[in-house]
Amino acid sequence: MTATSRPGVGDLVVQVMTDSRWVCSDIHGATTDQLVWLLLPLHGSSKKHLRVDHVDIVSYAVEARRGEWVRS
Repeated sequence: MTATSRPGVGDLVVQVMTDSRWVCSDIHGATTDQLVWLLLPLHGSSKKHLRVDHVDIVSYAVEARRGEWVRS
């Protein structure tokens, strides 16, 4: 995985196995190799979120970059 394929804050991502859509709201550990992405569901409760570590982020594909999509 290259750095450009990793989601950034505000990007819309799709969980490949379930086709569920999430918005990347934050990235922790940016100064380390142990990155953790905080993902919020595109639809549904904002209290429900996922923490995805750097190894598992490959299961999520960037569907649209920040500013390229709108929540409908």
